[in-house]
Amino acid sequence: MCLNITFQQGGMREFERTGIYPEYLLFNLPGTYQSWRIKIKKKPQQGFLKSKGISVFEYSFDGQWCKFRKVKSDGSSSEWRESENMSFEMRD
Repeated sequence: MCLNITFQQGGMREFERTGIYPEYLLFNLPGTYQSWRIKIKKKPQQGFLKSKGISVFEYSFDGQWCKFRKVKSDGSSSEWRESENMSFEMRD
């Protein structure tokens, strides 16, 4: 179980509208077509990644690094894991 995580900053359209550079976390599950795009509204931030309305992963972002854990079908969770590599992306 490995999630590819990208921390994305910037975006001219939203900046022109709001005056704030948006920040997002992009999660991609390799080998599948599953991906999630989560807007960062506060730091630290926690939440769930869902598939068809069911929580699949829980994430925790401290403002610099993100960790995650798998949510099992019975509602319990595995131990927290840090991504082996986290990409940072700046956009215009």
